[in-house]
Amino acid sequence: MPPERAERGGNLRALGLIQVFRLVSGFAINVLLMRGLGVEGFGVYGYVLILVNLASFGATLGMDRLIKVEIAREPALAARRVATGLAASLGLSAVTFAGILAWAWGVDGRTTVILAAAMASVALSLRSLAVIPVAAFHGTRRMGLGVAGEGVGRTVLVGATAVFLALHLGVVAVFAAQVLDAIVTLGILWRSYRRHISQEPLATTRVEVLALLRGALPFGLNSLFVAIYLTVDVVLLGCLKGDVEVGLYRGAVMLLSLFPIVADTISTGIFPRMAQHLGDREAAGRELRFLTRILLAVSVPVAVGGVMTAKPLMVLLGGEEFAASALLFTLMVPLLPLRYLDNAYGMVLQALDRPADQTRGSIIAAVFNVAANLLLIPRYGALAAAWVTVATEVVLIVWLRARIRPLVTGGGALAALVRVGVPVACMAAAIWVLPPVHVTLTIAAGGAVYAAVGLLTGAWHPRDFSRLRKV
Repeated sequence: MPPERAERGGNLRALGLIQVFRLVSGFAINVLLMRGLGVEGFGVYGYVLILVNLASFGATLGMDRLIKVEIAREPALAARRVATGLAASLGLSAVTFAGILAWAWGVDGRTTVILAAAMASVALSLRSLAVIPVAAFHGTRRMGLGVAGEGVGRTVLVGATAVFLALHLGVVAVFAAQVLDAIVTLGILWRSYRRHISQEPLATTRVEVLALLRGALPFGLNSLFVAIYLTVDVVLLGCLKGDVEVGLYRGAVMLLSLFPIVADTISTGIFPRMAQHLGDREAAGRELRFLTRILLAVSVPVAVGGVMTAKPLMVLLGGEEFAASALLFTLMVPLLPLRYLDNAYGMVLQALDRPADQTRGSIIAAVFNVAANLLLIPRYGALAAAWVTVATEVVLIVWLRARIRPLVTGGGALAALVRVGVPVACMAAAIWVLPPVHVTLTIAAGGAVYAAVGLLTGAWHPRDFSRLRKV
């Protein structure tokens, strides 16, 4: 690939388009599930999903991040790294599949959970293969190549989920729709890789596979401990409080689990460029300050607006039976800006060859989260899970910020918060004085006020979009 092509930008635009589609389609799927399965059925779905997500680290060990860094620095390695990554993913996926089924069979034992876990594990295995060619797209800064595959796959997922729910086929069929999505996505991504990146035969060695696994281990351990503190609350709620409690809790976190896609999109786009700033604290600091300002300009108003519209929003999404999720949603809304910052700081550590520091932070967060949840969930249930989740993010962000301090000059979080303070306050005031209207109109009005005042006060600027287009 000619170097000048890599500098044309447009990567963030491509990533942004597909992530907007992922956000909208994920929102649609969750609304379908909440209304189609009810609180209890949505609880079963959430339990299986969390179980598989908890084990997902084992399917890739985060090796796509390592592959991306290596290809970004040496594009000629793309073909060899992709072949090695695919071989490693096949072996890891088989072990992960067996582990998930063993848990579902031996610990839970319900037929529905076992079958759903089997389907979800197949989908996970296929997705673990799909991330390898995507890593090559990102490493060569041709991120738009992954858009078509994911777009078509997500369309299949939404359509199949709607049809299966309309036919009342239940939770297992919902995960079968995920398998269809993964098959379609992998096929299109692989075709794009062979057409645009490399047509070289797949070739690797056992030594290379083992070396990749050793190098990816810090990334994998980080994914494991992140998965633990993001999922143990649902597992404990399911075991100690039942499917209804899980359903209400999952209803509250549904939106919060979708919106971090925005942070991941922007961080993913900047990742290859950050990887090239190894040893240059000033350049890395400029990238981080810009990233922090953008992420907080997006997440803080969403968090404040979410607090002010929690109950009507939950009822709109899931119906009256999810009204009880509003309190949990309100308690956990601060997660959004916290996770945006965690995402940015973690990206810096990974890109600048310090993944072990991120892993240590994830271990600390996981230990704190598990201990606090074991202590509090038996007594306070989903409320405890909400409190502990927010506290865990605070613990993690303090650790990550301390670890990136020697790598960059400044982080920019405080300055960014000051810049968004006035427009967010104006938005909150506008929402407060609005007469009772449909929640979508309230959100639209608040967003318009924030956008206008933010432009006037400098919370955001049209130049930001120009800079993002160059990523």
